[in-house]
Amino acid sequence: MSFHPPLRPDMGSKQTGPKPWYEEYLEGKDELLLYVTAVLGVILPGVVYFIYHKCHGCYLRYAKKKEEERLAEEAKKCEVAIMVLGKEDETAHKYASILEERLGKEMVNPPKIWIAAKVDVKELMDFKGFGLFVVDTLEGGKPTKESDLLLEWLEDVAADSKAKKKSNFESIRFAVAGFGSSNDGESAFCKATRVLLKRLKILGCKQMMEVELFDTEREEKDNIEKFMDWMEELLDEMDKHVPGAEEFSSEEMSESEVETVEDKKNE
Repeated sequence: MSFHPPLRPDMGSKQTGPKPWYEEYLEGKDELLLYVTAVLGVILPGVVYFIYHKCHGCYLRYAKKKEEERLAEEAKKCEVAIMVLGKEDETAHKYASILEERLGKEMVNPPKIWIAAKVDVKELMDFKGFGLFVVDTLEGGKPTKESDLLLEWLEDVAADSKAKKKSNFESIRFAVAGFGSSNDGESAFCKATRVLLKRLKILGCKQMMEVELFDTEREEKDNIEKFMDWMEELLDEMDKHVPGAEEFSSEEMSESEVETVEDKKNE
């Protein structure tokens, strides 16, 4: 009788190597595995909750900081500065004082008056609120010496891309009232005011309303009455340009457009 080896080796007869240490240690200790699983089931949720609590606290602090920054930014955009381009105690300064008194009754934070000769240009570059310019014009439509220096500085900023980028002129919403004599002729009448308007537009400031010009040759009571009407219009325009008002008006307009389309469909 001849012997033939099996075609497939007997896997059961294969000798296995030594068991890993942890298998030898855990052999017959099923209860230990159960305890470890139970402990992990208690500890891991606590660890996850601790990490969540820390992350949530960081988020709340970040959200609070961003909200404070947003409110501070909105407060800066609601500031009002009355810029007097003229000498103290002259026509522009007198009307600027009337404007300051009127706005002081309407606003929580009173406006500030900046005289062209004393204005801090760094503060002006950082300004983001409402700029209300009251301008005096000398004979021949010329600005005062102090106003001329400010106008030249505005022109220099407009020509310097780096200085313009550092400034916040694009955030300024402005209105202008100019005083001059009609005896200067049509071309020179309140010319300094028109120069200021041009400078502000080049810098990217947003004009809220048309420039109002006052003839100093007219009776003062007529100019005061006209100035009072201008202030009322100015207050209405400022309400439309406070932070958030433009978005609200655009949403309101879109809703009215939708209603109009629906009305037409129903017809």
